[in-house]
Order: sequence, then C-alpha cells, then structure tokens
Amino acid sequence: MREGEKAEQKADDSAGAQPDLHRSSARAGLSAEPVETGRRVSIVLIEDDDGHATLVERNLRRSGVSNGFLRFRDGQEALDYFFGVPGAGTIAASNYPSREELANFVVLLDLRMPRVDGFEVLRRLKADPVTASVPVIVLTTTDDPREIERCYELGCNVYITKPVEYDAFIEAVRRLGFFLQVVKLPPGHRFVRP
Repeated sequence: MREGEKAEQKADDSAGAQPDLHRSSARAGLSAEPVETGRRVSIVLIEDDDGHATLVERNLRRSGVSNGFLRFRDGQEALDYFFGVPGAGTIAASNYPSREELANFVVLLDLRMPRVDGFEVLRRLKADPVTASVPVIVLTTTDDPREIERCYELGCNVYITKPVEYDAFIEAVRRLGFFLQVVKLPPGHRFVRP
C-alpha cells in the first residue's frame, strides 16, 4: 500500500462513515457545487497519489473551503486539458468540463508524477501567456532547496512541503484551506484561448 493510500485509510478510519468526497468528484471533474464567477476560486489539483488527493480535498473542505475541485492524476492529463485541442479524444476532453467553464482557479501541483512531472507542468503553465498569471501552489513531499529554488525560478507562487507525519499533513492542508479562503483574483478571470 502506498504512503498516500495508508494516509487515506487512516483518514477514513478517523472520519467514521463520512462519504469520500474526492472519489465522487474526481471522475466528474468539478464538484456538484457551482462555482460563482468572480467570487470563489476553483481548485485544480494535479496529484497522482489517490490518498493524498483525498486528504487534500477532504481537509480543505473541513477547513471551510467549498470551492469546485478538478483533479488530474498526472502531468500529462493536465497538459492535455490546458493545451490540447478541445474535443481531440484525450482523457481530459472526455472526462472534464470544458476549459471555458473554468474560472478563477488556483493550481495545486505535485512534483513527482508519472508521464510528465510537475516541473514541466509548471514550466508550461508559466510560459504560456494565457495561463502565466494563474496562481500555482506547489504541494509536494520534497524539501530539497535546489528543487524549491527551481520551482520559484519557473514561476510558482507558493511552495509547500507535505509533511510525512499524518497529523502534520492534515494541519498543513487545513492551513492551506484558510489561505485559499482569502485569496483574491481579478473578477471574471477565465481560461480562454485567443
């Protein structure tokens, strides 16, 4: 069992019979809650570990974040979504809402992922004029100073190390949730290709 899966099981055990919010929303894209343009920030989570993704979403919600969530399981899915040809038959085209529906969003990005890593996703997001202003919060397990420096050089806005200990991880995500509740973006900011 992977580290995140163990953490997810512990979260399930400690949460009792609460529904798994992440599994229901991960396949459908944004959660059932509507995102009000200009008022709330949608959260795009790019995370390959199902357990970590569940813990992040569940604990952000527990901290009071009621935002829409959109999750990609690796960097390639995210790049296909943001930069692929709409309707090209990719997984992003078939399983997620159109890019034009995405408004006022923040990206939570893991670095260590299969196919395409978070460094490349960050580089592409910040290099493209359409996505360059999108806030990117790196949320990863590594605390290597060289990787932190590289992320800031590539344009990340915030770098957060996921603590290894379960309780510290939960507390870090809850603090992130409080931060996300006060984040302000320009009203009506939308992802629209020229």
